[in-house]
Amino acid sequence: MVETLLPLAIGLPLIGASVIGLGALWVPALRLQRILLGSLATAFVAASASVFLLVFFNYSGPLIVSGIGDWIALEPLRIPIRYYVDSLSLWMALIITGIGALIHLYSIGYMQEEEGAWRYFAFLNLFIFAMLTLVLADSLPLLFLGWEGVGVCSYLLIGFWFKEEANARAAQKAFLVNRIGDVGLLLGMILLYAQTGTFDIQQLSQRIYAADFAIGVSLLLFLASTGKSAQLPLYVWLPDAMAGPTPVSALIHAATMVTAGLYLTARMDFLYSSAPEALLIVGGIGMLTALLGALVALTQYDIKKVLAYSTVSQLGFMFAAAGAGAYTVAIFHVFTHAFFKALLFLGSGSFIHATHTQDIREMGGLRRFMPISGITFWIGIVAIAGIPPLAGFFSKDEILAAVYARGAAGETMYYLYWAGLIGVAFLTAFYMGRLGWLTLEGAYRGKNTPHESPAVMTIPLVVLSVGSVGAGFVGLPPLLGTSWLREHWLASSVKDWTAPPIDHSTEIILMLGSITAGLVGLGLAYFIFHKGLAGEEIIREKLGSIHLHLSRQLGIETFYERVIIQGYYVIADFARVLYSSWVGRVLPQGIATLAAKLSQGFTRLQTGYLPNYLAYMIGLGLLIVWWLLLR
Repeated sequence: MVETLLPLAIGLPLIGASVIGLGALWVPALRLQRILLGSLATAFVAASASVFLLVFFNYSGPLIVSGIGDWIALEPLRIPIRYYVDSLSLWMALIITGIGALIHLYSIGYMQEEEGAWRYFAFLNLFIFAMLTLVLADSLPLLFLGWEGVGVCSYLLIGFWFKEEANARAAQKAFLVNRIGDVGLLLGMILLYAQTGTFDIQQLSQRIYAADFAIGVSLLLFLASTGKSAQLPLYVWLPDAMAGPTPVSALIHAATMVTAGLYLTARMDFLYSSAPEALLIVGGIGMLTALLGALVALTQYDIKKVLAYSTVSQLGFMFAAAGAGAYTVAIFHVFTHAFFKALLFLGSGSFIHATHTQDIREMGGLRRFMPISGITFWIGIVAIAGIPPLAGFFSKDEILAAVYARGAAGETMYYLYWAGLIGVAFLTAFYMGRLGWLTLEGAYRGKNTPHESPAVMTIPLVVLSVGSVGAGFVGLPPLLGTSWLREHWLASSVKDWTAPPIDHSTEIILMLGSITAGLVGLGLAYFIFHKGLAGEEIIREKLGSIHLHLSRQLGIETFYERVIIQGYYVIADFARVLYSSWVGRVLPQGIATLAAKLSQGFTRLQTGYLPNYLAYMIGLGLLIVWWLLLR
């Protein structure tokens, strides 16, 4: 019975997108029924989540959803539209649809005044379907179809307010940067097929790969992940993605699009585990990205930009875990991060909705005006800071322990541990504490009178705050018990590249270090920022040019603009001038003149005199003999 419902669960968001999009397109009067359309979109995703939850409680082993037909049927290559439901893909589907349903519900209140809400909800449903296709795909081409579908939907959602040029450019930037990474996925797929003769992921997982081949393909797949999951050097699209509506930011940043790259890494664990050198690169780039995101977040005043760079940092932290071979720990952080990051983004949406500004310098004291939004936002802050017993503590501690264990086993990864502890754990607590004190506490510095959001927006905040508190208990560290998520759920689908376990005394020290980093970060933020912007001005004055460079991403964006984009313009201008002055005029004239001359030459050969033709034949024959002798 459960298996028969799976195709419905996968297809419901697509049905919702079709009903809402085509219905409003054909019947313009429906476009004004924004609450109705939002409720329908929410119902389709919630129903899908309910089916996946039912499958979860009745799960006894991998399931294949087939019989839909073939996507490509060119013998000997046949690619069926087939979905594979194992513990990893089912877990991801639960996150996508569960968090997605809450974001849909929140969007009903947030978008009720928008004229184009019908487009928004249709795109949102289509986005969920594309993500489900990505994580449940049984073959790499079908995964790639979902991968590209997510990219298209993100373009449509980020550029929802496309009448403003900045928003349209942000959508284009996200689309183009992701296409650069997608080249890596395409090349990796082609190489795998050339080596094995199959695109089927389960068949690929049974093969044995040479180290050089595994390293090359793993790095190509990681290139794709850097685009989709915003890692160096392709992270630059994610902060600009804030141009879309706030619920879109929550959907993209919390549990869906940006985790696709990490999911690909975990899904292809068999390949990465055959390439330890590639894993070291993955971990190193992940931690560098985490540090960069945390440092830049310290200097931002746009509340959504702070959370955007926080997402960049947290994604890098996840890839550091994957680089240590701890794929299930990375997925664990995806799970906990989905709750508190969605909570933070939706909470910021409530503040923006109430104050009509995104500048934290024009906020302050909002907890008094908006108690539900304010308290739940603080829960999200404490959770991401990694303070026990909230969810962020458990997954953050597991990542640091996994990286430390890999270093203790003789790998060159100790530097990743210290970078994670000091640079990420401490800085995350500090910049999120700064955000909390400047936004929620002190005196209100804005112009409008804030008000609490309606229930349709606060209910998702309450649900997400409950998850931010309790979600970590599914992955307890060995000292406190058994990690149900890792050992009893994901172990059958994801094979960690395990290091020797660390003893309990070391684990206690690591745990205390993690807690201390979070508490010190929050405490320092309190002493500096609890009086409002006075502390912020002191920080700017003390840091001077460093603050300016950090606010500009250390010049990375400027480098891309001046070297890559302007370099492309120079090449394009040169090609245009070359075409217009030579290729467009001189070359065609030259070809025409040459053709005319050749025609005249061949015409002179046509004398009508038979001995001349005989001489031509003999000469050509001698040339052929001479050529054959040379061979």
